[in-house]
Amino acid sequence: MSAAPVEEPVDPFRTHPDGGPRTVTQLRAALTAASPADREAFEAQLGELDLDDPEAYATLVRVWRHRLVMRTNPTILAAVAASTDPTAPRWTSADILDTPQESGR
Repeated sequence: MSAAPVEEPVDPFRTHPDGGPRTVTQLRAALTAASPADREAFEAQLGELDLDDPEAYATLVRVWRHRLVMRTNPTILAAVAASTDPTAPRWTSADILDTPQESGR
């Protein structure tokens, strides 16, 4: 009997290889739904790629899939909204790292 594979926790701030649009047509549709301006920018960048550079295509798709996640993931959108809330608490790196502040420096 083999052990069940260990499931890695889902990180909402990363684009997962098996998530999101799987084709250029799906990516275009998702970008259009999320932001027509993003769709136009994607098309402009796609139109400028060298036909003999498959890595450039792969990079472009990764960038735009990631941008789509950033624009549509509720967890990310909530984090962005919280980061712009003027009433939200603020911490310094010393607070976070629990290091004493040096006075007079």
